[in-house]
Amino acid sequence: MSVYIGKINNYIQKKLKLENMNEVALPVAAEWLSKANLLRDASSTLGNALRRHVYRGNIFGAFKKKNYFWYIRRIPNYDDILNVSDLIEIFGLNCRTSLYRKIRYHNIPYIRRQRKGIYFQASDFLKWALEKNRMDIFEKTQKYLSH
Repeated sequence: MSVYIGKINNYIQKKLKLENMNEVALPVAAEWLSKANLLRDASSTLGNALRRHVYRGNIFGAFKKKNYFWYIRRIPNYDDILNVSDLIEIFGLNCRTSLYRKIRYHNIPYIRRQRKGIYFQASDFLKWALEKNRMDIFEKTQKYLSH
């Protein structure tokens, strides 16, 4: 199963909001993701895959408490994010080149998060689809986000 950073971040933030928690320890978040089949770990090494993403800077709200244990903080007013793989699926493209061309010429709204990758805020993308009168993309995006 491919790992989608956008789905992982979205799931953690939604779960924190649902549970009314301000932060969660990394092993607990890894257990959540494992149960949701978003991130697979061996039971003996629970949390290693998520920790690798934290070290790479891919997990939003991750921080070290007392400079020792990793936690993930709930982000207020968090907006779902989509990543490049998500948009390739939504647009129905065969390769990344066409999508990167749209990004390069600023044809679609995007966020570049330092050197960690390109992300798309769902609200900005839905607004863009409505402005461009792309109801097919709007509906596919809503359907994709509802999963």
